[in-house]
Amino acid sequence: MALPLAFLLTLLVLSCRATCSLGCELPPTHGLGHWKALRLLTQMRRVPLFSCLQDRKDFGFPERAFDGEQVQKAQAMAVLHEMTRQISSLFSPETSPAPWQKSLVEPLRTVLSDQLRDLGACLTGEVGEEAPAMELEDPTVAVRRHFHSISLYLQEKKFSPCAWEVVRTEVMRYFSSSADLLEYLRNH
Repeated sequence: MALPLAFLLTLLVLSCRATCSLGCELPPTHGLGHWKALRLLTQMRRVPLFSCLQDRKDFGFPERAFDGEQVQKAQAMAVLHEMTRQISSLFSPETSPAPWQKSLVEPLRTVLSDQLRDLGACLTGEVGEEAPAMELEDPTVAVRRHFHSISLYLQEKKFSPCAWEVVRTEVMRYFSSSADLLEYLRNH
């Protein structure tokens, strides 16, 4: 399921624009990281998703963590950082036996590492920002819990190619949601 080039370019433009005015100086290359990650994830596709329908699962994506109206800017950066950290962990060779070629996984890990560095710098820059008390669950905890369920799913499915295809598709969705969150924050 290759993403249309127009979608990828739109995501790239939104990511670049979104990271430029958050009150945190994410480098212009940060937005390119989304595009590179999506391109690499698209290339990692090994089996048609339709052949894995029996393995589909609703992981209960914590959409509130990516809702700009519910999350403050400092929290949003923490959510994006945690999501990127968790994705990086999923693709770590120490964590699990992913079925992809190292020539695709290593560049993806490099992109994720660069994004973690950029977001980490923003987190330390926004420590003094006072976040209002949230009545809801801490969004970073929701992200951690969500990725824990993905890890359990992979173990339950014995890290099968179809299970990884379901997870790969889900991770692509996360990059889209994070670009949307950055765009919302830029405009508000």
